[in-house]
Amino acid sequence: MKMKRGPSIRYLLLIANAFIVLLPIGAVVFLRLWDTHLVRVTEEQLISRSVLLAAAWREQRGFGVDASAKVPENIEPILAEGYEILPAAEAGVPEPFDEVEVQAARDPLITDLLVEEQRSNATQARILDARGCVITSNETDIGSCFSSAPEVRKALTGAYAAAARRYRSDVADSADGARPHGSVRVFSAMPILANGDVVGVVYLARISSSPLEAVWTLRHALALALALCVLLMAAVTFFLSRAISRPVLTITNAAEAIAHGESPSSFDVDGLVPAEVEALSRSLQRMTAQLTERSRYIRDFTANVSHELKTPLAGMRGAIELLREQSDEMSEAERRRFLDNIDADVGRTERLVTRLLQLARIQSSTEAPERVELKPFFEHLAERYDGRVHVDLSASPATIDVNPDHLETAVHNLVDNAVRHGGEQPVDISVSKRDGKLVVRVRDHGKGISERNRARVFDRFFTTERDRGGTGLGLAIVRAVAETRGGSVSFETGDEGTTFTLVV
Repeated sequence: MKMKRGPSIRYLLLIANAFIVLLPIGAVVFLRLWDTHLVRVTEEQLISRSVLLAAAWREQRGFGVDASAKVPENIEPILAEGYEILPAAEAGVPEPFDEVEVQAARDPLITDLLVEEQRSNATQARILDARGCVITSNETDIGSCFSSAPEVRKALTGAYAAAARRYRSDVADSADGARPHGSVRVFSAMPILANGDVVGVVYLARISSSPLEAVWTLRHALALALALCVLLMAAVTFFLSRAISRPVLTITNAAEAIAHGESPSSFDVDGLVPAEVEALSRSLQRMTAQLTERSRYIRDFTANVSHELKTPLAGMRGAIELLREQSDEMSEAERRRFLDNIDADVGRTERLVTRLLQLARIQSSTEAPERVELKPFFEHLAERYDGRVHVDLSASPATIDVNPDHLETAVHNLVDNAVRHGGEQPVDISVSKRDGKLVVRVRDHGKGISERNRARVFDRFFTTERDRGGTGLGLAIVRAVAETRGGSVSFETGDEGTTFTLVV
């Protein structure tokens, strides 16, 4: 299966770290939103209870149901949009009450409603007069005034108001002292209206449930959510470990196999792979291919060198043995012939070793380019052949960055080859530039390359002039120079001659 390029490891780690950081932040934000929601729910409940108590109080005061207004219309919770936790409200100095108000405060219906609020849902319920003082309550604070509280002052103007205050732990919320486990008390101040005037205020207070209390209430749902979070974290962990460790393990196993001498295996991994691991896989694949090719090259090169050196060495050994055993019986001419054969074999071996060193140096060393002036370079080359070489520089660039030794070796080998096979005809050289590379064409006017030899022209040690000292390495060196530069070498041949094209 072909590998799919995945995100970078740095992005995978960023995702993991972001998950680790955002999870507690998300939990804090969630708890804050939940706490705000609980305050809103508490305020909504207080609003509904305030409307009921205001209606009952109006009835007891004799305003009736036909008054123009009872409480403000379209009341919405105001603490849900954000609130500031205020200090606990302090009651002011009690003030005297009107006798009518005192009698209304003692009405059994109102008293029962207020006591029920305390007993059923731990709500502090007070009804204030138009001055903001308590005229009836389910606490022991009748006569206390709360006109200094901002929410009460606003309610006395005819508008609904609410506030969140810090809970005072020394105050019990029910007759038995039981209360919800919360630290914020929600206060609502609902004005009681009659014919457009504020005749009183329903002032309620209840502790909002804390998030921990709500967590315990919804523990089953939260346990399910926690299990889903754990599964999500496990899935993210599994994905990251699989995306990173699995391809690395595959690459490691392939490298271990190669280290133990097994045949090179592929470093390709399937599935979604991080970008760095994919790059590593491809680099190792290229490196393995190059090392395999280099190993095969060294093996073939060694076999070729051994074969090429074996012939002259065998000739020299045979001539030396004959001279050692029969030199006294040989004539001067025979001894000279054997010595000449030895000298020729030594010369061939020396040329072969020199060419092999050239080839090895070109293939193993870096190019180290220099700025080369092409006109003097090719003019000097033509002078070495005493008019046998014609050079056309009309389309040539002025300079090129190249290793001068490599360029000289390659061009010299092409020209030598053309001179040897071109008979008495001159060799034509044309120089031009294409796609930023130097193009050198060397044409001879010989008989061309035979059909059976064309496929072997660039093979190492292939030559048709072995008896004239040919090593078969000249064109192999030309190809090595071209490949080192990322170029190419090719030829066209026919009955009218052969043209080699070198691109470097």
